[in-house]
Amino acid sequence: MKFVYPLKSIYKSLLIIILLFFLIYISGCSVSPKEEIFSAETKLLRIGSTLNIKQINPLTDYYYNILAMLMTHDSLVRFDPDLRVVPQLAQSWECLEGGKLWKFRLVPDAKWHDGYPVSATDVIFTFRYLALHNPSSGWIADLIEDIQANDTEVVFRLKKPYSRFLINAGFIVRILPQHIWEEIDSPQRTNNRAITTGCGPFIFNSFNQKANKICFDVNNNYHGVIPDIERIEFHLYQNMDVLTLALLKKRIDVYYKYASGYPVQYLKKLIGNGNLEMAEADSMGVPAALGFNMKHEPLGQKDIRKAITLSINYKRINQCLFGGKGRVPGTGFVPPVFPFWTELSELTYNPQESRKLLASSGLVDNNGDGILELPDGKKLSLTLLARTDLGDAQLIKLLKHDLKAVGLDLVIQSADLSTWIAFLQNGRYDLVLFRTTPWGMMMHAGYSSGYFDSRRKGGGTIGNLTDPDFFSLCDRILATTEPSSSKRLYHELQAYYARHLPAIALCWSKNIYPFRKNWQGFRVHQLEGGLANRFSWRFLKFVELPDSGE
Repeated sequence: MKFVYPLKSIYKSLLIIILLFFLIYISGCSVSPKEEIFSAETKLLRIGSTLNIKQINPLTDYYYNILAMLMTHDSLVRFDPDLRVVPQLAQSWECLEGGKLWKFRLVPDAKWHDGYPVSATDVIFTFRYLALHNPSSGWIADLIEDIQANDTEVVFRLKKPYSRFLINAGFIVRILPQHIWEEIDSPQRTNNRAITTGCGPFIFNSFNQKANKICFDVNNNYHGVIPDIERIEFHLYQNMDVLTLALLKKRIDVYYKYASGYPVQYLKKLIGNGNLEMAEADSMGVPAALGFNMKHEPLGQKDIRKAITLSINYKRINQCLFGGKGRVPGTGFVPPVFPFWTELSELTYNPQESRKLLASSGLVDNNGDGILELPDGKKLSLTLLARTDLGDAQLIKLLKHDLKAVGLDLVIQSADLSTWIAFLQNGRYDLVLFRTTPWGMMMHAGYSSGYFDSRRKGGGTIGNLTDPDFFSLCDRILATTEPSSSKRLYHELQAYYARHLPAIALCWSKNIYPFRKNWQGFRVHQLEGGLANRFSWRFLKFVELPDSGE
């Protein structure tokens, strides 16, 4: 039987087909087809941050690499909030031959987000690939002599005893899937979305650059504890004013910026809001530190460095930056939250003594203009190198005021992070304003040694200590696995900082983290940067509570 369709019906059918095709095309090109239909508030956690993320490449974007650590990529081991080592991809490990041989037995059921099993060869591939392609991973070739795999066991043979392998390799290296990365010859230039693939508890969903939002969905096939949250969104803001308003308006649930508590000047706006709670912890990092270029005279002289430390009003810095919630730092640089911290003398504000030390070092004001001159008659002008992304304008004003009061002229050189690093590595500064992160305090031999050891290169390292005694101290720490010996050596290291003053902490602080009280189960984990961390994901649940208003 023959059917005849009216012409009008044919046009109508064609129009429907075209419309359907268009809708399919649009959804296929969307940043995230899931993003617009997700509405379950109790399963959606929204995190506000000022992280400046430009691309979803964990090897080239520093800030996205932090998210990969939190969300998508596992390492061999993890550290809990009390800095005790716990299993992750490795279910057990063993240290042999006095720290030269490290064995890791992998969990048997880990899978990559695309379904491939995680294998011991992925671990070997990751270390070799990073050593070849990642400039900041040059330490791998310097430290590791050989890596072998046997079924689910990975064995690292090192060139020398290394007691801190668990933190400096087992934790910091995010394991990569070989079947994806082996096809990528130039990781710094790739746009392959597959590089977001990990084996962690969340799967990358989308990066909407126009909306400044990055979405991750829960990995229901995760080998560890599967979070109760179905989706986590990171909302990226240009400044803290907008982020604070978003928190007050309940557009976000929690604040996160790696190694930073909530800025005190904005925290005042949140106090008294009945929908928010505040978690706090003594900071593992140093929020503001002053380093000395010891190759530039007269800063190579210990008395000059001592004089500068005496010129600074630490109590005023604490009050202005942290509302008095911090404390005056000690000469040992390392904050008291560390287990082998030793109490040394506090840094003191004594401008009179500072002037005496400067005068005894040959610095005098001959022409009466208030600025000291070198013995050759040249005015002493010190260049302070600072980062534009840290918001240190107020601190710089305080330092400039204090140093001028003792006759030291300060010229400010502010630069973005990449330029700051270049200036630092080229020695184009006299003084440098920097901060230390919890991870930075743990790297190398620990207790901030990685910032000062000139044998280390890259990133934000100051590298101003070339003293063989300091090298020997670091090497002895790295070679010992005995706790009582470690404690003694860490006490010696802090005493070394107090004697030689390669840098000073300007403040030790408390970090305060606001969050919506409906979310219960947050854990403060400073090594992972705050309330957003793997241990929070394990316990976090949304609880219905009465709205307390805005």
